Amino acid sequence: MVLDAEHRALLQQFAATNRNHPYLAFTLNSICDRDCVFCKPRCMSDYGHKDTTLKVLDYAAIARAAGRWGVRKAHCSGGEPTLRKDILDIIHALSEGLGKTAQIGMTTHANLRKGLSVEAFAKAGLTYLNVSLHSTDPGRSHDIMGGGDPQVSMDAIHQALDLGLKVKINCVLMRSYIEDACAVAALARTLPVAVRLIELQNIGPAQDMFDTEFISEAEVRGRLGEWFACAGEVPRAQLGVRSPGQYLQPEGWQGSIGFISNSSCATCSDANRIKITPSGVARPCILHNRDIQLRDHLSAGTLDDAFAHLLTSMLERNSNPAWGGYHYVDYDLRWDRMERPEGAPVLLPVIGSTSGGGCAVRQASGSGQ
Repeated sequence: MVLDAEHRALLQQFAATNRNHPYLAFTLNSICDRDCVFCKPRCMSDYGHKDTTLKVLDYAAIARAAGRWGVRKAHCSGGEPTLRKDILDIIHALSEGLGKTAQIGMTTHANLRKGLSVEAFAKAGLTYLNVSLHSTDPGRSHDIMGGGDPQVSMDAIHQALDLGLKVKINCVLMRSYIEDACAVAALARTLPVAVRLIELQNIGPAQDMFDTEFISEAEVRGRLGEWFACAGEVPRAQLGVRSPGQYLQPEGWQGSIGFISNSSCATCSDANRIKITPSGVARPCILHNRDIQLRDHLSAGTLDDAFAHLLTSMLERNSNPAWGGYHYVDYDLRWDRMERPEGAPVLLPVIGSTSGGGCAVRQASGSGQ
């Protein structure tokens, strides 16, 4: 099956903008067996147990359609995606649907349940692993995540590297745990991993702690100034990364350190994710509701029309780097049923931005987004 002439023209129009090509960001479920202080999944009145999730055949069909539109990357997250009994089948379906050159990734705490292994994921088609690791100290990690063992996560990281998978480590920045974040970042000294230091966002449960716990990229850079004195920027393509962020490799280090700074650095024009919720709602933009229910198109066999809507929505998005001084709000998609009036924006001001927005710390260092 190939795209018709109208759809091919739209795909060429998108390519002509030189924007990052879209990728699929699936939230596979809403449930999680951790209770991170900035996330608190169990605070939702209906939690995730009422999800009516997509099935393996649905993911396969979506991937095949996306492949026709030039999409070559899919990422799976949750909740905790490895809690799904069909997780290996989903990874395989996405890999088969998008083709041999596809990047298939997953975010997990990497304390895998019985019957799962990093090797099994690699055999299913996984090409990179994002591991949530907020402290290497067992006690402090438990304080942050409410459970799990960071050493088990580290074992999974080593296994993934041995199998040839790319590895990224996600660490949320919090003032009370900044030394823990620095210790996680230091793993890149001897391991070929991309550590991503993620600013806290003033949304959801994190609102209760934001005023005291938020620490900006600029402040963290100041703390780690010696590391970055002779650091070179690593192209995101080299890391297999296409989402907003900047990655630096200190001299002599095996890996890199990146910053995902949605609170202080506007990233709207750089965002290229098509988020897909557990129940099949596709969101080409988090700021404005242009959502579309993929189940209807799965039933009707019209997924190409759905992708035409998604790419058109992305083309029509304001390309101002700061969206007029506001940043990209990465709402956690476990709130699948959150009311989102069509066209109603979800906006938070960029902290410390100028009237034109953008990222002052990166502009000052002479590097763009």
